Amino acid sequence: MSHPGSRRGDRLEQADHARGSKVNYGSDDNQNSPLHMAAVKGNTEICSLLLTLGAKRYVTNYIDRTAAQVAEDNGYFHCATIINNYVPKEEVRYYTIPEYNGCEPKLPPELEGLFYKFIMMTNIHPVKVVFELPSVFLVNENALKIVKVLHLMSKRQFYKKEECKSTTEMLSFKFHYLATILFELAEPNDDTSKNQTDPKDVFLQKISTIEHFLQKFLHDCIVKFSYKDTALFRQMVSYMVQGMDSLPPLDIILLLVGNKRAQSGESTNEPVTCAACDEINASKKCPKCKAVKYCNRACLQIHSLMHKKKCKQIRREIKDLKSSEETSVLAKCLSIIGIK
Repeated sequence: MSHPGSRRGDRLEQADHARGSKVNYGSDDNQNSPLHMAAVKGNTEICSLLLTLGAKRYVTNYIDRTAAQVAEDNGYFHCATIINNYVPKEEVRYYTIPEYNGCEPKLPPELEGLFYKFIMMTNIHPVKVVFELPSVFLVNENALKIVKVLHLMSKRQFYKKEECKSTTEMLSFKFHYLATILFELAEPNDDTSKNQTDPKDVFLQKISTIEHFLQKFLHDCIVKFSYKDTALFRQMVSYMVQGMDSLPPLDIILLLVGNKRAQSGESTNEPVTCAACDEINASKKCPKCKAVKYCNRACLQIHSLMHKKKCKQIRREIKDLKSSEETSVLAKCLSIIGIK
């Protein structure tokens, strides 16, 4: 959040006003900005370029629709995800500038690029987040510094007034969520201290070997979100307390904050996603049931415990189906030759 009167705050606000001064005006009779025009066609490349040039996602057209909403109206959910998840680089660079002369910046400048790429992820499945997490984030005190910056960014999004609340609340939770995962990896424990094991491997091992670990971890993540007076938090809680119809925390986060809607909304055919990390275009099948796919062997191993019961059920159903089909074929053949 910018601090009135501070040099860093002034720079951030000046940059914010300067960027986008020419790309946010309505370019047609319906007051659609260039970002609206790109969104209505689902052109993610042009949308990304316009956002980089300073296009504001909260600008509305004559019917009070933002570019992201226009993209969703036309079924381009991935495009809407790109727009809603965009963060100007200035908002990250802000934390690399010392607030006062002689003090250290909140974010080490050498981590700016990696940090920006990290927060711009749209697939925020925890397994994918851990896979993509730069190892340098866990070196020395980097993790705690980054966690602090993520919490500050979460707070800044919560207090933003000019943007659509649903978008700022989503980003606020996203930064809190990323901070929670990083803090879990950075927290010393017996597994990492004794064996000098990579914290990322320890976390992934817990997911693959401890039943319900991931769902409990994400449940706690939702509950610990600081800004409980938000529509997003209330919606998450409502999904968790619907009795038999309640959704697992992972599904809730991927649906409301991640890119699950983007993956399923643009095609009548459900895209093939990795059962472990939710990445699209997974190609490696489960060797037993052949019904579930993964990115690679690592994802298969991580998901093995969670998939074990379902795998048996799928194989049983396939076996019963084949048996039923064979019986039906046999009965048809016997009927043809006059045997009932």
